[in-house]
Amino acid sequence: MEFYRPWAQYNFPLVNITVRTNLEVDAMTELVQSALTKVNPGLAIAVPQAMDAVVARALGQARLMMWLLGIFAGVALLLASIGIYGAVAYTVEQRTGEIGVRMALGAQTRDVLRLVVNQGMKPVVIGLAIGIVSAFVLGRLLTTQLYEVSAHNPALLAGSTVLLAAIALIACVVPARRAAHVDPMVALHYE
Repeated sequence: MEFYRPWAQYNFPLVNITVRTNLEVDAMTELVQSALTKVNPGLAIAVPQAMDAVVARALGQARLMMWLLGIFAGVALLLASIGIYGAVAYTVEQRTGEIGVRMALGAQTRDVLRLVVNQGMKPVVIGLAIGIVSAFVLGRLLTTQLYEVSAHNPALLAGSTVLLAAIALIACVVPARRAAHVDPMVALHYE
């Protein structure tokens, strides 16, 4: 709702003037100042600025929070991938003898890869499923934190799920490849 009052009744000494133009701020300031001088020679423009600067200042804190959230999400993703890698590598290290026996009995490299990756990805898939269900359940809480994005946006959910699954898969494949290339004789003498 808007309404107009006489300037004499308005007790705030400053007024905002908004001008839409393709000119630079300085050129537009001169034009507006000359128009104001014709109306009242005592009026002056205090803070001329472009709308981009006004919007940037208004969104500054939100952008800072977005950057911080992005950095923390990246660090969390890095720590999660290191954790998955560490857990799978530790499991492979503990099962080196078993893997050697399997390879000595005729298991192929792809069989060992499949075994290790399946066991490493099983908790990841369960975690992703729980995360997707949680995103749907807690969607209303997420809506307040998202800008122009629905909490149930299928592209966003699918993209983040694929990204997390791909990083977890890479974290599982590295130790799996190492396990698949274990010499059976070395693995049998390992224990």
